[in-house]
Amino acid sequence: MKKVEKIAPLYMAAVLLLTGCQLGMLNQSSFQELAQPPAPVIAWKGKTAVTVPTSYCWNYENEGVCMDMAAPPEVIGEQKPKPLQVNPGAMLTVTYSPPPTTESLTVAQWIGSKRIEQLLENGNQWKAPEQPGWYLFDVRGQWSQGDAGHAFVIEVRENRPL
Repeated sequence: MKKVEKIAPLYMAAVLLLTGCQLGMLNQSSFQELAQPPAPVIAWKGKTAVTVPTSYCWNYENEGVCMDMAAPPEVIGEQKPKPLQVNPGAMLTVTYSPPPTTESLTVAQWIGSKRIEQLLENGNQWKAPEQPGWYLFDVRGQWSQGDAGHAFVIEVRENRPL
């Protein structure tokens, strides 16, 4: 009987240790790290904008990387992505998978070297300018792994079917 009394605490400790390890593995699998920052989807009426990555800092597998790139006007000037054509005042939507942390999403219009933050409606929507022309924007978000930005261009065209 004394042998069982001595083994019982060791047995209980082993069970608790193994249970704790398995719970830790379950928690890790529910949070999936991304190797790179997620790309945004900028959409209007089923069409999407071409986005170009800008500066970011990102952690993956215990390693951090920061890429400091030129400002969005220079990045767009080099990459020359095709603009998303929209009507004046169109309501654009930005989504990410997975979504950024609460209230970290920003959208800004660039006029020359001036960055003008846009008012977001419903947390992820904003209105295109009313005047026809080409407009440069960038969108930024933060996640538990870091933060990232993407630039894109829209072309506001007169009200007509696009």
